[in-house]
Amino acid sequence: MMNIYDFSEILYYIGEDDEGKELVSKLNALKAQNKTYSDVYTKDKDDSRFQFAELVQEGGGTLGISLVGFCFVLEFLGIRFLRLAGTSAGAINTLFMAALGKNKECPATPELFQIVKNMDMFSFVDGHRIARRAVKSIISKDGWLQTTVFIFVALVLFLMVLFPILHIFDLIPSATFWVALGILALFVAINVYLYMRFKKANYGVNSGSIFLKFLVENLQKKGISRKLQLDRIAKFVINEDGTVEGNSNYQFLARSEHVDENQNIMDVLNEQYHTNLQSVFTLKNLTADYTFITVDISSERKIEFPAQAGLYWSNPNFDVNPAVFVRASMAIPLFFEPVIQKIDRSDLKIVESWEKIFVYQNEIPNKGIFVDGGSISNFPISIFHNHRIIIPRVPIFGIRINDSKPNAETEIKNLGNYAGRILNTMKNNYDKDFLTKNNFYEKFSIADIDTYLTNANWLDFNMDEKTKRALFLKGVESAIKFMDEFDWFDYKMNRAKVFFENNT
Repeated sequence: MMNIYDFSEILYYIGEDDEGKELVSKLNALKAQNKTYSDVYTKDKDDSRFQFAELVQEGGGTLGISLVGFCFVLEFLGIRFLRLAGTSAGAINTLFMAALGKNKECPATPELFQIVKNMDMFSFVDGHRIARRAVKSIISKDGWLQTTVFIFVALVLFLMVLFPILHIFDLIPSATFWVALGILALFVAINVYLYMRFKKANYGVNSGSIFLKFLVENLQKKGISRKLQLDRIAKFVINEDGTVEGNSNYQFLARSEHVDENQNIMDVLNEQYHTNLQSVFTLKNLTADYTFITVDISSERKIEFPAQAGLYWSNPNFDVNPAVFVRASMAIPLFFEPVIQKIDRSDLKIVESWEKIFVYQNEIPNKGIFVDGGSISNFPISIFHNHRIIIPRVPIFGIRINDSKPNAETEIKNLGNYAGRILNTMKNNYDKDFLTKNNFYEKFSIADIDTYLTNANWLDFNMDEKTKRALFLKGVESAIKFMDEFDWFDYKMNRAKVFFENNT
Protein backbone atom coordinates (compact mmCIF):
# COMPACT_ATOMS: atom_id res chain seq x y z
CA MET A 1 0.00 0.00 0.00
CA MET A 2 1.32 3.43 -0.95
CA ASN A 3 2.64 5.66 1.82
CA ILE A 4 0.61 8.86 1.48
CA TYR A 5 3.57 10.91 2.77
CA ASP A 6 5.91 9.44 0.17
CA PHE A 7 6.78 11.74 -2.74
CA SER A 8 9.47 9.40 -4.09
CA GLU A 9 7.43 8.08 -7.03
CA ILE A 10 6.67 11.60 -8.23
CA LEU A 11 10.30 12.63 -7.83
CA TYR A 12 11.38 9.56 -9.78
CA TYR A 13 8.87 10.41 -12.54
CA ILE A 14 10.13 13.98 -12.76
CA GLY A 15 13.78 12.92 -12.84
CA GLU A 16 13.50 10.53 -15.79
CA ASP A 17 15.45 12.89 -18.08
CA ASP A 18 18.04 15.65 -17.74
CA GLU A 19 15.43 18.42 -17.70
CA GLY A 20 13.58 16.67 -14.90
CA LYS A 21 16.75 15.97 -12.91
CA GLU A 22 17.51 19.69 -12.94
CA LEU A 23 14.01 20.44 -11.62
CA VAL A 24 14.44 17.90 -8.80
CA SER A 25 17.77 19.50 -7.88
CA LYS A 26 16.21 22.97 -7.75
CA LEU A 27 13.28 21.67 -5.74
CA ASN A 28 15.49 20.02 -3.12
CA ALA A 29 17.59 23.19 -2.86
CA LEU A 30 14.45 25.27 -2.33
CA LYS A 31 13.18 22.91 0.37
CA ALA A 32 16.55 23.09 2.14
CA GLN A 33 16.08 26.86 2.54
CA ASN A 34 13.23 26.15 4.98
CA LYS A 35 11.50 29.39 3.98
CA THR A 36 8.57 30.90 5.82
CA TYR A 37 5.41 31.08 3.73
CA SER A 38 2.75 31.65 6.40
CA ASP A 39 2.18 32.63 10.03
CA VAL A 40 -0.04 29.59 10.64
CA TYR A 41 1.32 26.07 10.87
CA THR A 42 0.87 22.71 12.54
CA LYS A 43 3.18 19.85 13.46
CA ASP A 44 2.75 16.14 13.00
CA LYS A 45 3.83 13.38 15.38
CA ASP A 46 7.35 13.51 13.93
CA ASP A 47 7.55 17.25 14.67
CA SER A 48 7.48 18.14 10.96
CA ARG A 49 6.07 21.62 10.36
CA PHE A 50 3.38 22.27 7.77
CA GLN A 51 2.54 25.86 6.81
CA PHE A 52 -0.95 26.83 5.66
CA ALA A 53 -2.22 28.82 2.68
CA GLU A 54 -5.38 29.32 0.65
CA LEU A 55 -5.37 28.05 -2.93
CA VAL A 56 -7.31 29.00 -6.07
CA GLN A 57 -6.95 26.98 -9.29
CA GLU A 58 -8.01 28.11 -12.76
CA GLY A 59 -9.86 25.94 -15.23
CA GLY A 60 -8.20 24.79 -18.42
CA GLY A 61 -9.59 21.46 -19.59
CA THR A 62 -6.95 18.77 -19.96
CA LEU A 63 -4.25 21.38 -19.31
CA GLY A 64 -5.24 20.91 -15.67
CA ILE A 65 -2.59 18.19 -15.47
CA SER A 66 -0.14 21.07 -14.98
CA LEU A 67 -2.04 22.06 -11.81
CA VAL A 68 -1.17 18.70 -10.27
CA GLY A 69 2.53 19.35 -10.88
CA PHE A 70 2.26 22.78 -9.30
CA CYS A 71 0.40 21.49 -6.22
CA PHE A 72 2.95 18.73 -5.77
CA VAL A 73 5.69 21.34 -5.34
CA LEU A 74 3.64 23.25 -2.76
CA GLU A 75 3.03 20.12 -0.71
CA PHE A 76 6.63 18.95 -1.06
CA LEU A 77 7.71 22.28 0.45
CA GLY A 78 5.46 21.59 3.45
CA ILE A 79 2.51 23.75 2.47
CA ARG A 80 -1.02 22.59 3.25
CA PHE A 81 -4.33 24.28 2.48
CA LEU A 82 -7.15 25.70 4.56
CA ARG A 83 -9.43 27.07 1.86
CA LEU A 84 -9.58 25.66 -1.66
CA ALA A 85 -11.44 26.89 -4.73
CA GLY A 86 -11.45 26.12 -8.42
CA THR A 87 -13.35 26.13 -11.68
CA SER A 88 -13.66 23.31 -14.22
CA ALA A 89 -10.29 21.50 -14.27
CA GLY A 90 -9.37 23.57 -11.22
CA ALA A 91 -12.50 22.21 -9.53
CA ILE A 92 -11.39 18.62 -10.19
CA ASN A 93 -8.06 19.29 -8.53
CA THR A 94 -9.78 21.15 -5.70
CA LEU A 95 -12.07 18.18 -5.05
CA PHE A 96 -9.21 15.71 -4.73
CA MET A 97 -7.02 18.11 -2.73
CA ALA A 98 -9.92 18.42 -0.27
CA ALA A 99 -10.80 14.72 -0.16
CA LEU A 100 -7.48 12.86 -0.17
CA GLY A 101 -5.62 12.21 3.04
CA LYS A 102 -7.03 11.83 6.55
CA ASN A 103 -6.52 15.41 7.72
CA LYS A 104 -4.95 18.68 6.67
CA GLU A 105 -1.46 17.38 7.46
CA CYS A 106 -1.59 14.63 4.85
CA PRO A 107 -0.45 15.57 1.34
CA ALA A 108 -2.93 14.86 -1.42
CA THR A 109 -0.65 14.84 -4.45
CA PRO A 110 0.92 11.37 -4.01
CA GLU A 111 -2.55 9.83 -4.39
CA LEU A 112 -3.69 12.43 -6.91
CA PHE A 113 -0.64 11.66 -9.06
CA GLN A 114 -1.69 8.00 -9.15
CA ILE A 115 -5.25 8.93 -10.10
CA VAL A 116 -4.08 11.13 -12.97
CA LYS A 117 -1.49 8.58 -14.08
CA ASN A 118 -4.11 5.82 -14.36
CA MET A 119 -6.88 8.03 -15.71
CA ASP A 120 -8.27 7.18 -19.15
CA MET A 121 -9.19 10.68 -20.27
CA PHE A 122 -10.59 9.62 -23.61
CA SER A 123 -13.19 7.49 -21.83
CA PHE A 124 -14.78 10.81 -20.80
CA VAL A 125 -15.63 11.33 -24.48
CA ASP A 126 -18.68 9.09 -24.11
CA GLY A 127 -20.89 10.28 -26.95
CA HIS A 128 -21.98 8.36 -30.07
CA ARG A 129 -19.15 6.37 -31.68
CA ILE A 130 -19.21 8.69 -34.70
CA ALA A 131 -18.82 11.67 -32.40
CA ARG A 132 -16.00 9.91 -30.54
CA ARG A 133 -14.12 9.30 -33.78
CA ALA A 134 -14.64 12.89 -34.91
CA VAL A 135 -13.55 14.31 -31.55
CA LYS A 136 -10.52 12.03 -31.44
CA SER A 137 -9.47 13.20 -34.88
CA ILE A 138 -10.14 16.90 -34.41
CA ILE A 139 -8.64 17.42 -30.94
CA SER A 140 -5.42 15.52 -31.56
CA LYS A 141 -2.35 17.47 -32.59
CA ASP A 142 -2.49 16.38 -36.23
CA GLY A 143 -6.16 15.48 -36.30
CA TRP A 144 -7.52 18.84 -37.35
CA LEU A 145 -5.34 18.92 -40.47
CA GLN A 146 -6.07 15.27 -41.25
CA THR A 147 -9.80 15.78 -40.87
CA THR A 148 -9.78 18.90 -43.03
CA VAL A 149 -7.77 17.17 -45.77
CA PHE A 150 -10.04 14.11 -45.63
CA ILE A 151 -13.21 16.21 -45.97
CA PHE A 152 -11.69 18.23 -48.83
CA VAL A 153 -10.58 15.12 -50.76
CA ALA A 154 -13.94 13.41 -50.18
CA LEU A 155 -15.79 16.50 -51.43
CA VAL A 156 -13.61 16.74 -54.55
CA LEU A 157 -14.13 13.05 -55.35
CA PHE A 158 -17.86 13.42 -54.80
CA LEU A 159 -18.04 16.36 -57.20
CA MET A 160 -15.87 14.55 -59.77
CA VAL A 161 -18.38 11.72 -59.77
CA LEU A 162 -21.48 13.91 -59.53
CA PHE A 163 -20.78 16.36 -62.36
CA PRO A 164 -20.31 13.74 -65.11
CA ILE A 165 -23.53 12.06 -63.97
CA LEU A 166 -25.37 15.36 -64.10
CA HIS A 167 -23.88 16.03 -67.54
CA ILE A 168 -25.49 12.82 -68.80
CA PHE A 169 -28.84 14.25 -67.75
CA ASP A 170 -28.35 17.47 -69.71
CA LEU A 171 -30.74 16.07 -72.28
CA ILE A 172 -33.22 15.36 -69.49
CA PRO A 173 -33.44 18.58 -67.46
CA SER A 174 -36.15 17.24 -65.21
CA ALA A 175 -33.93 14.31 -64.21
CA THR A 176 -31.11 16.69 -63.33
CA PHE A 177 -33.48 18.68 -61.17
CA TRP A 178 -34.71 15.62 -59.29
CA VAL A 179 -31.19 14.28 -58.69
CA ALA A 180 -30.08 17.65 -57.30
CA LEU A 181 -33.23 17.90 -55.21
CA GLY A 182 -32.69 14.38 -53.86
CA ILE A 183 -29.13 15.18 -52.84
CA LEU A 184 -30.27 18.38 -51.15
CA ALA A 185 -33.08 16.53 -49.34
CA LEU A 186 -30.64 13.88 -48.12
CA PHE A 187 -28.26 16.57 -46.88
CA VAL A 188 -31.08 18.36 -45.03
CA ALA A 189 -32.41 15.10 -43.57
CA ILE A 190 -28.99 14.13 -42.20
CA ASN A 191 -28.54 17.54 -40.60
CA VAL A 192 -32.04 17.51 -39.10
CA TYR A 193 -31.38 14.05 -37.66
CA LEU A 194 -28.07 15.15 -36.16
CA TYR A 195 -29.65 18.30 -34.75
CA MET A 196 -32.49 16.33 -33.12
CA ARG A 197 -29.97 13.97 -31.50
CA PHE A 198 -27.99 16.99 -30.33
CA LYS A 199 -31.12 18.61 -28.91
CA LYS A 200 -32.16 15.41 -27.15
CA ALA A 201 -28.72 15.34 -25.53
CA ASN A 202 -29.30 18.91 -24.22
CA TYR A 203 -26.82 20.28 -26.75
CA GLY A 204 -23.87 18.24 -25.51
CA VAL A 205 -21.87 15.84 -27.67
CA ASN A 206 -20.90 13.78 -24.62
CA SER A 207 -23.12 12.84 -21.70
CA GLY A 208 -20.42 13.29 -19.05
CA SER A 209 -21.64 10.11 -17.31
CA ILE A 210 -18.24 8.40 -17.44
CA PHE A 211 -16.54 11.49 -16.05
CA LEU A 212 -19.05 11.64 -13.19
CA LYS A 213 -18.56 7.93 -12.52
CA PHE A 214 -14.79 8.51 -12.37
CA LEU A 215 -15.27 11.17 -9.69
CA VAL A 216 -17.80 9.13 -7.71
CA GLU A 217 -15.64 5.99 -7.67
CA ASN A 218 -12.51 7.81 -6.52
CA LEU A 219 -14.43 9.56 -3.75
CA GLN A 220 -15.99 6.25 -2.72
CA LYS A 221 -12.49 4.85 -2.12
CA LYS A 222 -12.15 7.52 0.58
CA GLY A 223 -15.56 6.71 2.04
CA ILE A 224 -17.20 9.80 0.54
CA SER A 225 -20.59 9.62 -1.14
CA ARG A 226 -22.30 12.62 0.47
CA LYS A 227 -21.38 16.25 0.95
CA LEU A 228 -21.37 15.83 4.74
CA GLN A 229 -18.65 13.19 4.53
CA LEU A 230 -16.38 15.51 2.57
CA ASP A 231 -17.18 18.37 4.96
CA ARG A 232 -15.92 16.31 7.91
CA ILE A 233 -12.53 16.11 6.21
CA ALA A 234 -12.23 19.49 4.54
CA LYS A 235 -14.38 22.01 6.45
CA PHE A 236 -13.92 23.35 9.97
CA VAL A 237 -13.45 26.50 12.05
CA ILE A 238 -10.35 27.05 14.17
CA ASN A 239 -10.76 28.23 17.76
CA GLU A 240 -8.69 31.01 19.28
CA ASP A 241 -6.47 28.48 21.06
CA GLY A 242 -5.76 26.74 17.75
CA THR A 243 -7.96 23.69 18.27
CA VAL A 244 -10.50 22.52 15.74
CA GLU A 245 -14.07 22.15 16.96
CA GLY A 246 -14.92 18.48 17.26
CA ASN A 247 -11.30 17.40 16.89
CA SER A 248 -9.38 17.91 20.14
CA ASN A 249 -6.31 16.15 18.75
CA TYR A 250 -5.79 18.70 15.98
CA GLN A 251 -3.86 21.83 16.89
CA PHE A 252 -2.90 24.89 14.82
CA LEU A 253 -0.05 27.13 15.89
CA ALA A 254 1.17 30.65 15.17
CA ARG A 255 4.78 31.64 14.51
CA SER A 256 6.26 33.15 17.66
CA GLU A 257 8.24 35.73 15.67
CA HIS A 258 5.11 37.03 13.93
CA VAL A 259 4.31 39.43 16.79
CA ASP A 260 7.41 41.62 16.41
CA GLU A 261 7.33 41.26 12.63
CA ASN A 262 3.71 42.36 12.33
CA GLN A 263 4.21 45.19 14.82
CA ASN A 264 7.07 46.44 12.65
CA ILE A 265 4.73 46.50 9.65
CA MET A 266 2.09 48.41 11.62
CA ASP A 267 4.63 50.95 12.92
CA VAL A 268 5.92 51.68 9.42
CA LEU A 269 2.47 52.04 7.88
CA ASN A 270 0.97 54.00 10.80
CA GLU A 271 3.76 56.53 10.38
CA GLN A 272 3.40 56.58 6.59
CA TYR A 273 -0.36 57.11 6.68
CA HIS A 274 -0.46 59.24 9.88
CA THR A 275 -2.93 57.03 11.70
CA ASN A 276 -2.92 54.66 14.67
CA LEU A 277 -4.51 51.36 13.72
CA GLN A 278 -3.90 48.17 15.67
CA SER A 279 -3.62 44.67 14.22
CA VAL A 280 -4.38 41.89 16.69
CA PHE A 281 -3.17 38.48 15.52
CA THR A 282 -5.24 35.48 16.56
CA LEU A 283 -6.13 32.11 15.10
CA LYS A 284 -9.78 32.69 15.92
CA ASN A 285 -12.26 32.19 13.07
CA LEU A 286 -9.73 30.90 10.57
CA THR A 287 -11.71 28.49 8.43
CA ALA A 288 -11.13 25.56 6.13
CA ASP A 289 -13.54 24.97 3.25
CA TYR A 290 -13.81 24.25 -0.46
CA THR A 291 -15.64 25.90 -3.36
CA PHE A 292 -16.49 24.87 -6.93
CA ILE A 293 -17.70 27.45 -9.46
CA THR A 294 -20.41 26.71 -11.99
CA VAL A 295 -23.01 28.71 -13.94
CA ASP A 296 -26.77 28.19 -13.79
CA ILE A 297 -28.08 29.42 -17.15
CA SER A 298 -31.64 28.92 -15.92
CA SER A 299 -31.36 31.63 -13.26
CA GLU A 300 -28.48 33.34 -15.11
CA ARG A 301 -26.18 33.27 -12.08
CA LYS A 302 -22.70 32.27 -11.06
CA ILE A 303 -23.13 29.53 -8.47
CA GLU A 304 -20.71 28.61 -5.69
CA PHE A 305 -21.02 25.01 -4.55
CA PRO A 306 -21.47 23.80 -1.87
CA ALA A 307 -22.33 27.17 -0.30
CA GLN A 308 -25.36 27.65 -2.58
CA ALA A 309 -26.42 24.01 -2.85
CA GLY A 310 -29.50 24.83 -0.76
CA LEU A 311 -30.97 26.57 -3.81
CA TYR A 312 -31.35 23.18 -5.49
CA TRP A 313 -31.39 20.50 -2.78
CA SER A 314 -33.49 20.48 0.38
CA ASN A 315 -30.78 18.76 2.42
CA PRO A 316 -27.47 19.06 0.56
CA ASN A 317 -25.50 17.34 3.32
CA PHE A 318 -27.25 14.04 2.55
CA ASP A 319 -28.94 14.56 -0.83
CA VAL A 320 -25.95 15.17 -3.08
CA ASN A 321 -22.57 13.65 -3.84
CA PRO A 322 -19.89 16.39 -4.11
CA ALA A 323 -18.85 14.80 -7.40
CA VAL A 324 -22.01 16.35 -8.88
CA PHE A 325 -20.74 19.83 -7.98
CA VAL A 326 -17.53 19.20 -9.93
CA ARG A 327 -19.39 17.65 -12.86
CA ALA A 328 -21.45 20.86 -12.99
CA SER A 329 -18.31 23.00 -12.91
CA MET A 330 -16.76 20.93 -15.73
CA ALA A 331 -19.83 20.96 -18.04
CA ILE A 332 -18.00 22.42 -21.06
CA PRO A 333 -20.75 23.86 -23.33
CA LEU A 334 -21.47 21.70 -26.40
CA PHE A 335 -18.72 19.23 -25.47
CA PHE A 336 -20.50 17.88 -22.37
CA GLU A 337 -24.20 17.86 -21.62
CA PRO A 338 -25.18 20.41 -18.97
CA VAL A 339 -26.05 19.11 -15.51
CA ILE A 340 -29.77 19.48 -14.88
CA GLN A 341 -31.21 19.50 -11.37
CA LYS A 342 -34.96 19.76 -10.81
CA ILE A 343 -36.00 22.29 -8.16
CA ASP A 344 -38.87 21.51 -5.80
CA ARG A 345 -40.52 24.92 -5.61
CA SER A 346 -42.87 23.67 -2.89
CA ASP A 347 -40.01 22.84 -0.52
CA LEU A 348 -39.87 25.54 2.16
CA LYS A 349 -36.12 25.12 2.74
CA ILE A 350 -35.39 25.66 -0.94
CA VAL A 351 -37.80 28.60 -1.12
CA GLU A 352 -36.11 30.22 1.89
CA SER A 353 -32.70 29.80 0.25
CA TRP A 354 -33.89 31.59 -2.89
CA GLU A 355 -35.53 34.36 -0.87
CA LYS A 356 -32.19 35.09 0.79
CA ILE A 357 -30.94 36.22 -2.63
CA PHE A 358 -34.20 38.10 -3.28
CA VAL A 359 -35.77 35.57 -5.62
CA TYR A 360 -39.30 34.78 -4.52
CA GLN A 361 -41.35 31.62 -4.94
CA ASN A 362 -43.11 32.57 -8.15
CA GLU A 363 -39.73 33.52 -9.72
CA ILE A 364 -37.81 30.35 -8.82
CA PRO A 365 -36.90 28.35 -11.95
CA ASN A 366 -38.21 24.79 -12.17
CA LYS A 367 -34.68 23.45 -12.65
CA GLY A 368 -31.06 24.43 -12.57
CA ILE A 369 -29.11 24.02 -15.82
CA PHE A 370 -25.40 24.06 -15.05
CA VAL A 371 -22.60 24.70 -17.53
CA ASP A 372 -18.86 25.15 -17.11
CA GLY A 373 -18.02 27.77 -14.48
CA GLY A 374 -15.34 29.13 -16.79
CA SER A 375 -18.14 30.66 -18.84
CA ILE A 376 -18.19 33.46 -16.25
CA SER A 377 -15.46 32.97 -13.64
CA ASN A 378 -12.56 30.73 -14.58
CA PHE A 379 -10.26 32.03 -11.85
CA PRO A 380 -12.38 32.74 -8.73
CA ILE A 381 -9.73 34.35 -6.54
CA SER A 382 -12.24 37.05 -5.58
CA ILE A 383 -14.08 34.72 -3.19
CA PHE A 384 -11.07 34.73 -0.84
CA HIS A 385 -10.68 38.50 -0.75
CA ASN A 386 -11.45 40.03 2.66
CA HIS A 387 -11.34 43.83 2.70
CA ARG A 388 -11.30 43.89 6.54
CA ILE A 389 -7.92 42.17 6.83
CA ILE A 390 -4.99 44.40 7.79
CA ILE A 391 -2.18 41.86 8.01
CA PRO A 392 -2.99 38.41 6.60
CA ARG A 393 -2.35 35.29 8.67
CA VAL A 394 -2.08 33.01 5.64
CA PRO A 395 -1.25 33.79 2.00
CA ILE A 396 -3.57 33.32 -0.95
CA PHE A 397 -1.94 31.44 -3.82
CA GLY A 398 -3.56 31.45 -7.25
CA ILE A 399 -2.56 29.18 -10.13
CA ARG A 400 -3.41 30.39 -13.64
CA ILE A 401 -3.05 28.53 -16.92
CA ASN A 402 -1.72 30.45 -19.93
CA ASP A 403 -2.82 28.42 -22.94
CA SER A 404 -1.86 31.02 -25.55
CA LYS A 405 1.23 33.11 -26.06
CA PRO A 406 0.82 36.74 -24.96
CA ASN A 407 0.59 38.97 -28.02
CA ALA A 408 0.48 42.75 -27.77
CA GLU A 409 0.08 43.14 -31.56
CA THR A 410 -3.67 42.60 -31.76
CA GLU A 411 -5.55 42.82 -35.04
CA ILE A 412 -9.11 41.99 -36.05
CA LYS A 413 -8.45 39.52 -38.85
CA ASN A 414 -11.99 38.50 -39.70
CA LEU A 415 -15.55 38.35 -38.40
CA GLY A 416 -14.90 35.13 -36.48
CA ASN A 417 -11.85 36.62 -34.79
CA TYR A 418 -13.85 39.75 -33.93
CA ALA A 419 -16.73 37.75 -32.43
CA GLY A 420 -14.31 35.51 -30.54
CA ARG A 421 -12.61 38.46 -28.87
CA ILE A 422 -15.97 39.87 -27.80
CA LEU A 423 -16.94 36.53 -26.24
CA ASN A 424 -13.57 36.17 -24.50
CA THR A 425 -13.87 39.67 -23.10
CA MET A 426 -17.34 38.89 -21.73
CA LYS A 427 -16.17 35.54 -20.34
CA ASN A 428 -13.10 36.94 -18.57
CA ASN A 429 -14.58 40.25 -17.46
CA TYR A 430 -15.69 39.08 -13.99
CA ASP A 431 -12.24 37.92 -12.89
CA LYS A 432 -10.23 40.57 -14.73
CA ASP A 433 -12.39 43.36 -13.33
CA PHE A 434 -11.67 42.13 -9.80
CA LEU A 435 -7.92 41.84 -10.46
CA THR A 436 -7.82 45.30 -12.04
CA LYS A 437 -9.33 46.77 -8.88
CA ASN A 438 -7.22 44.57 -6.59
CA ASN A 439 -3.89 44.38 -8.39
CA PHE A 440 -2.10 43.23 -5.23
CA TYR A 441 -2.97 39.67 -6.20
CA GLU A 442 -1.41 40.01 -9.65
CA LYS A 443 1.84 41.13 -8.06
CA PHE A 444 2.11 38.83 -5.06
CA SER A 445 -0.37 35.92 -5.18
CA ILE A 446 -0.67 34.59 -8.72
CA ALA A 447 1.58 32.18 -10.56
CA ASP A 448 1.17 31.52 -14.28
CA ILE A 449 1.81 28.17 -15.93
CA ASP A 450 2.75 28.76 -19.57
CA THR A 451 1.16 25.61 -20.96
CA TYR A 452 1.22 27.04 -24.49
CA LEU A 453 4.91 26.13 -24.57
CA THR A 454 3.91 22.45 -24.58
CA ASN A 455 1.64 22.87 -27.65
CA ALA A 456 -1.06 20.95 -25.77
CA ASN A 457 -4.73 21.37 -26.68
CA TRP A 458 -7.08 22.09 -23.77
CA LEU A 459 -9.66 19.67 -25.24
CA ASP A 460 -7.23 16.88 -26.11
CA PHE A 461 -8.76 14.01 -24.16
CA ASN A 462 -6.66 11.65 -26.28
CA MET A 463 -3.40 13.18 -25.07
CA ASP A 464 -0.23 11.11 -25.38
CA GLU A 465 2.05 10.40 -22.41
CA LYS A 466 4.76 12.74 -23.68
CA THR A 467 2.37 15.71 -23.63
CA LYS A 468 1.02 14.77 -20.19
CA ARG A 469 4.55 14.71 -18.86
CA ALA A 470 5.36 18.06 -20.48
CA LEU A 471 2.32 19.62 -18.79
CA PHE A 472 3.16 18.14 -15.39
CA LEU A 473 6.75 19.35 -15.60
CA LYS A 474 5.61 22.80 -16.69
CA GLY A 475 3.53 22.98 -13.51
CA VAL A 476 6.52 21.88 -11.43
CA GLU A 477 8.79 24.43 -13.11
CA SER A 478 6.33 27.29 -12.60
CA ALA A 479 5.82 26.41 -8.94
CA ILE A 480 9.54 26.27 -8.18
CA LYS A 481 10.07 29.70 -9.76
CA PHE A 482 7.09 31.24 -7.94
CA MET A 483 7.91 29.83 -4.51
CA ASP A 484 11.59 30.70 -4.85
CA GLU A 485 10.66 34.34 -5.47
CA PHE A 486 7.89 34.46 -2.83
CA ASP A 487 8.62 36.63 0.22
CA TRP A 488 6.13 36.29 3.07
CA PHE A 489 7.17 39.49 4.85
CA ASP A 490 6.89 41.44 1.59
CA TYR A 491 3.47 39.84 0.98
CA LYS A 492 2.19 40.93 4.41
CA MET A 493 3.61 44.43 4.12
CA ASN A 494 2.02 45.08 0.74
CA ARG A 495 -1.29 43.47 1.70
CA ALA A 496 -1.41 45.78 4.74
CA LYS A 497 -0.74 48.75 2.45
CA VAL A 498 -3.88 47.83 0.53
CA PHE A 499 -5.92 48.15 3.73
CA PHE A 500 -4.36 51.50 4.69
CA GLU A 501 -4.80 52.93 1.21
CA ASN A 502 -8.47 51.95 1.14
CA ASN A 503 -9.40 52.85 4.72
CA THR A 504 -7.47 55.98 5.68
